Amino acid sequence: MVNQADEEKALSRFQSLMKSEHWLATYIRDLLSAHDLSGSVDFSAAEQLLSAEREQFEKDLAVARRMVRIYGKQVVSENTAHFAHSTD
Repeated sequence: MVNQADEEKALSRFQSLMKSEHWLATYIRDLLSAHDLSGSVDFSAAEQLLSAEREQFEKDLAVARRMVRIYGKQVVSENTAHFAHSTD
């Protein structure tokens, strides 16, 4: 049996997740939208949505890796300078 404190903690964590830009939040929103449109979601639809989310994640990751490869030293030096300035 789940107690009230556990339910509140789970709800709080879920709300935090849904406010984030995490891929899981996007996937859950897509699942809920699909459910709203059709009145139900089967495993095939969930799998297709997850596959689409994975493809987008992999594209975003490739872009991020290219950005780090191209601009990495510049970003690191800018962040170091910003951090040094903010601690003065």
